Amino acid sequence: MTLNNYKLTRILSEKFEGIIWKIELNEKHGLIAIESRDTELRKTAFSVINYNTGEILFKQKTFEEPWNLNLAYIAEKTLIITAYGQAESPESKGIISIHIPDAKVLWEHYNLTLNWATNDGLQVYDPRINPRRHSWISNIKGDSIREPDHINTKTNNLLFPQLMGSFVIPDFILSEELIGETSVLVFLDLTIISFHEKILNNIHQRLLVYQEDSILLDEILIRNIQKLQPESFFIQNNNLFYIRNKSEIVSYLV
Repeated sequence: MTLNNYKLTRILSEKFEGIIWKIELNEKHGLIAIESRDTELRKTAFSVINYNTGEILFKQKTFEEPWNLNLAYIAEKTLIITAYGQAESPESKGIISIHIPDAKVLWEHYNLTLNWATNDGLQVYDPRINPRRHSWISNIKGDSIREPDHINTKTNNLLFPQLMGSFVIPDFILSEELIGETSVLVFLDLTIISFHEKILNNIHQRLLVYQEDSILLDEILIRNIQKLQPESFFIQNNNLFYIRNKSEIVSYLV
């Protein structure tokens, strides 16, 4: 294995209580929102971090309804959360807007269901009215607004790995018995892979970043698991994101 001067710069490494359940990004403003769940205590918490600087804007904020909440959208200054009448129901029974700078509730509408969220406003409807009638409300004030003239429909530019059963791990990477397929993403001149390996009857999930025959990052994402884990990492612009031990978000500038 040869070495070179290329280095990854770690920007973020933050642990949470419970399991990281869902994440949302606002690429324009460099924000990542995280929904974490403590299944034993039945608590759902929300956090917002500036992933360009690593600054924590607020961490593990909880609300009066501790469980049946869901991360929906992150705008420039607001975090949008939906509430559910019951955990098993897929239909939202309310909307909550959180002011990101101070983590305070700006407004709550429990008679509206969120249909679509943008930085220009929220498209909503009253589930009690048939046929469904859509209207728009402000992220900040929660009051009625005109439908935006130009709605930004651009989605986040995220790159996810491809699952490959035929990928051959290079000889300079020492590994044990492989289980399942390998997640592979080639980005610039880097190769990023994640795979499961069996070590002494235990399954671990591992992540590596390498350039030619030089290993830049070698991480165990989770140890001693019983089943294979889903997608383990993604790239946003030049940021590598992954979750470690189900409860820690990590990012590197690549």
